[in-house]
Amino acid sequence: MSCNYADGLSPYEYKGEVGMNEVFDTPEVLKQKISLLAQWIKDSKYTVFHTGAGISTAAGIPDFRGPKGVWTLEKEGKKPEISLDFNDAKPTVTHMAIKSLVQK
Repeated sequence: MSCNYADGLSPYEYKGEVGMNEVFDTPEVLKQKISLLAQWIKDSKYTVFHTGAGISTAAGIPDFRGPKGVWTLEKEGKKPEISLDFNDAKPTVTHMAIKSLVQK
């Protein structure tokens, strides 16, 4: 991944907010949502997962809004320090879980 990645993004106001509180469901609600998701996947002809950049941070690919995210650093006049090329990135546990869901 090139450190010039942020340079290729179109400038626009309010690219994202940092530091918002994360919301967690109760175990019961989470179980209900997982069951519903499983049913939707089972019933679907095609499945598409729209994920955030955060699922790739464990692979060394920066997110956008995190403390060292592309947009966060850009706001500070900095560029991300990246020594990983996209071609060298390895799938994370989350990527593999999505793959497993799709295969099943």
